[in-house]
Amino acid sequence: MMRDSKVPAPCDPGEFVDVSALAFRSRKPTEFSTLRPVVDQVAEWLEEAATTLATLHVKNLRPAGVKINWPDIVMDRKDLDWFRASDDILPSPTADAVARMDIVLGWPGLLVDMGQRTVVNKRLIVNPYSGKYLWEWRPLGRHLGVDYKTAQAWHRRACEVIGKKFS
Repeated sequence: MMRDSKVPAPCDPGEFVDVSALAFRSRKPTEFSTLRPVVDQVAEWLEEAATTLATLHVKNLRPAGVKINWPDIVMDRKDLDWFRASDDILPSPTADAVARMDIVLGWPGLLVDMGQRTVVNKRLIVNPYSGKYLWEWRPLGRHLGVDYKTAQAWHRRACEVIGKKFS
């Protein structure tokens, strides 16, 4: 039985919705669309890469040798709310999403500005159960010592810098 996970999208003619990844695709999974601004696509790819990285299922990956059974130490109370093993995990990523993630994870290295690089890297940390960012904009701004709108502007500028590398 052949399963086609693409259905026509009502928004743009010629584009398709990949139901398994819930993203618009009409080109190869690693190409930018010419119909939309590259900076917006870079931001979307970064967001998708964060979720893909969080939902990769790795099994039996443990260091060899002696193991101890001490409980995990929680350094901050807010960490208790962020990660709960009792929640349902997000679905596994598609092969296309993993291919895009492999490309995207090299992008922060293209950024010379350390503020932009820090914002992009911290926004790549996503909870695999809730899909929530560990670093929301306001806490990220406080951590960097800037206003959250400045942190958002740095992220947008980083997407522009990355986008120019491909133009």
